[in-house]
Amino acid sequence: MPNVTTPQLTAQKASFILVGFMTLLHLVLAFNVELGGDEAHYALYGLMPDWSYFDHPPMIGWLQIIPMWLAPYDWSARLIPIALYAILNYLLYQITIIFFNENNTDTKWKGFASLVVLNTSLILSLMGMAMLPDNPLMVAVLALVLVTHKLLHSNEIKYWLLLGIFVGLAALSKYTAVTVIVSLFLILLIERKWNWLTSKGLWLAIIVALILISPILYWNAIHDWASFIYQIDHGTKSSEWRLSRLLQTQGIQFASYTPFLFIFGWWMMLKPSNYKNQNARLLLLFSLPITGLFAWGSGFEKSLPHWVSLAWVLLIPIIVNFLWQIRHKTWVKVVSGLHIVLMGIAVLVIHSLLFKPWIAFPDHKNPMQGDYGWPQASKTATELQRELSQNPNDFPLFVSNWSYASHLTWYSRPQPVYITSGKQTQFEFWFGKPKAGMNGLLVSPHYEDNPPEVGTVNHFESCKKLKQEDIEEADAIIVTYNYYLCHNFISEPTNLPGLVKPNAN
Repeated sequence: MPNVTTPQLTAQKASFILVGFMTLLHLVLAFNVELGGDEAHYALYGLMPDWSYFDHPPMIGWLQIIPMWLAPYDWSARLIPIALYAILNYLLYQITIIFFNENNTDTKWKGFASLVVLNTSLILSLMGMAMLPDNPLMVAVLALVLVTHKLLHSNEIKYWLLLGIFVGLAALSKYTAVTVIVSLFLILLIERKWNWLTSKGLWLAIIVALILISPILYWNAIHDWASFIYQIDHGTKSSEWRLSRLLQTQGIQFASYTPFLFIFGWWMMLKPSNYKNQNARLLLLFSLPITGLFAWGSGFEKSLPHWVSLAWVLLIPIIVNFLWQIRHKTWVKVVSGLHIVLMGIAVLVIHSLLFKPWIAFPDHKNPMQGDYGWPQASKTATELQRELSQNPNDFPLFVSNWSYASHLTWYSRPQPVYITSGKQTQFEFWFGKPKAGMNGLLVSPHYEDNPPEVGTVNHFESCKKLKQEDIEEADAIIVTYNYYLCHNFISEPTNLPGLVKPNAN
């Protein structure tokens, strides 16, 4: 009989299967799950493109322009983040096998191991289908890390050009890309690359980066630097630094990124020997400024877990390389195996809950309640508008914050949605501030103040409940929406940067 050889599973094939599975999973959910608040907000960016935006640089909106132009639906808003996540997997694989190359097949399996850690991280796997500024930021910075690695060994002008491009793209993605400049400066000092200062390539990179970020500067220049003022104020309004806030933020990261990634990540940052290896040091110098910025800042205001996603992704190759060297130890096998099994199941369960909330939580206790039921709430609100008047402008839609406004605007477009708050948001740039004396239909989920606040500035003089609607699944109430007919909005003079002040007459 002829010899039959069994096809061998290679690291590349295993990586392709893993990324392909996650991509397919995200695509299935894209067609069956309503948009979250952030997703709806950035989809609206794509519908209303601009040079930049109040709360973020423009990349997050620019990437959504074509999907929103071709097919402005929930699923199309997820195509770009799903593609970016696949690219992120590829870049992480490349960084792992290039930075920790052992010139054998084990190196490529380390690349696969990095993808396993990435895709078994709860928040990172979820970010693979939800558009956030961090998605293009992570892709741009991981590409920048590869280019910087090249520049440490070569002074070719093409790498300087790419450096400028990826710095510019990172800055167009998120304002925290400022940490990239800090990282590059630290690399220059620690690696003693003094020749960079006299290199024509450096100045080419600076010029390219400045050209790329010019839309941000232009938008802010014509809007009284509103975005910059917001970013400076954001997270610094509390005058008191509290350790409790920092610890709470770290606790949330512990759960969001999994104990495995969190504990080993901090271990790698604190392990002195990692700073002796140039490649590990390079990754640490890109991750530490982000970690430090948000660790310190969270003492003033608790940070959201995805704000530090870039730092944790950059630490994955170092973690994998460390554990790979001691992979024969029993505790490494046990810890790694438990992480893969438990967190792999957890990732699948969380994704399944997005598809259908099948676990019977008590009424109003479902963790998905904040992003659930908005299509129905928008439908009910527009029906109530028609019952009240032939003209929806007689009773425009109101909510209490920007996240609810994102949901409601997306599902009730093209009509405007106003916010009962004095805080400045992107919605004032789109629709203006609500005018004094306006009447409106206020939509309020159960986890907000019900009945709503009345009789104060930036609220209505009075509100009357028209309807209460329960959204149920698995024999439990997930969320309850309340609809109020409100009269006589009480406004204050416009004093927000970037907005046109009302006529005194």
